[in-house]
Amino acid sequence: MSRRPPRLITELLALTASWGWTVADLAREIHVDPTTILHYRSGRRALTKATLSKIAVRFGEHRMVRDLVWHHLTAESQENEDEGHGASAPKGLPAAIEHALRAYASRFAEESVHAGRGLFIFAETAAPLSAATQFAKALFSAAKIPVCALRADKTPTAAESRFALAAPLLIVERVDFVCSAIVELLRRRSDLTRPTLVSSMKAPDATEDAYLRRIYMSTMRRIEAQPAIAPTSKPSPAPHAA
Repeated sequence: MSRRPPRLITELLALTASWGWTVADLAREIHVDPTTILHYRSGRRALTKATLSKIAVRFGEHRMVRDLVWHHLTAESQENEDEGHGASAPKGLPAAIEHALRAYASRFAEESVHAGRGLFIFAETAAPLSAATQFAKALFSAAKIPVCALRADKTPTAAESRFALAAPLLIVERVDFVCSAIVELLRRRSDLTRPTLVSSMKAPDATEDAYLRRIYMSTMRRIEAQPAIAPTSKPSPAPHAA
């Protein structure tokens, strides 16, 4: 049966190719046959925990790889067992953000009742931010949890403002362009101890508004899209033929 190709393999192949590695180089580094790598990539073969362990040991210094190993264990393995269950991550969403959003959605009842903690999603480019907010909406829709989603640069209507205060979760896109009406909603949500998820191309500690900066720093967990990691070592040399 064809299964969804693991992001770990596709991203690892792309990363090592940027270093000049071949599929054979990668296969040798994790002690598997090159054909096995190709089967993993196509989804024809399930990624085993033994191979995951080898990848984690060989490439564990790279944060992206660590995130993808964890993501595969906690998300993709279950998705392949129950294909179509839940929301699928959009293309271009970093694995670390996908994992953080899935974890946040799964424990949302606890976050909402006990702490009201939200998420601050930060990236230096717009694409992962857009993908993150789309995925968050899909996750909560699949969980049948009402969400109010607003653009930070657009003044909400009276009905939208009421819903923004009452909704279990408020999502505000691109708070680096926040208008005064959204600032007021963010302050009121914080006073009510209700969770809010925001995205921004400006880091939370760089926010000019002191009150908002306090909200971001004290009531939201920062999730950052990491840039690609440069290689720190070369592949082991191929063994000489006898």
